[in-house]
Amino acid sequence: MKRSRRIPDVFKKKRKVMVISGGQSTDWGTEDGHSVTSQQELMSDTKAALIHIKSQYHIEAFDNRIPPIVLKHQIYSVVHNKTLADRQLDDLKEKKEIKMFKLGVAVDEYCIVFTDDYKQHVLRHMAGNKVVERFLETAVDQCCDVSLSKSTMIDEFQFTDEEITLLVNASLITVRDIGSWWLAIPGAGIFMKTFIKGRQALLRAVRKAKYQEVLQQNLEERKIAAVAKLGMSYHIMDIIGAEFVTKIQTTSGWLLRLKE
Repeated sequence: MKRSRRIPDVFKKKRKVMVISGGQSTDWGTEDGHSVTSQQELMSDTKAALIHIKSQYHIEAFDNRIPPIVLKHQIYSVVHNKTLADRQLDDLKEKKEIKMFKLGVAVDEYCIVFTDDYKQHVLRHMAGNKVVERFLETAVDQCCDVSLSKSTMIDEFQFTDEEITLLVNASLITVRDIGSWWLAIPGAGIFMKTFIKGRQALLRAVRKAKYQEVLQQNLEERKIAAVAKLGMSYHIMDIIGAEFVTKIQTTSGWLLRLKE
């Protein structure tokens, strides 16, 4: 007789989400064949996805110059219900567990950093700066939006023009428009340069494959220099979530086919 086990809500609709890492399948419903802990049971599928993607991020390769960054669309490579994922992301933002940042020039291009990771990253490089510490206690801890208005910064949080200039120079905020700023990640330029090179190299590999398709497991085993810094699994979740490739289940495993 099969034993029943509790699993996250999204898996109850006779649907099983599996994540593939290094050729190994990971089922969030179990841990080494045993029931998950109560904390994991209560964790949303989107938070579990964030933690999984973060675990693929090679932070040591950047000498701790940037925090673990997750692209929003990478979540969709694991949690296929985008409406559910977006709703759970909003919940995590409201709980102040994550911060979302505008990344790149595309309208819907965002990345996510756990709030604790972001604050630790900032304090690691700017400890003792009273303006920065106040910024973390106010704008970061109290605001959920990806941008900050002049009324919020000056009227509500009492930052002066000189202090705002200091925050811009520290890359904690960037100019969005007159009287508004994007929340920013110091060192994000390092990440973007590495990320774009890795994405381009991976897409070239798929494009050069026969019929412009390749088994995911075979791709994971390849050694591509431009991909190494962030990791192959990290980049594969990027091209799947961004819909550069279609993921198809075959008898030989998951197949990634380049979209026309």
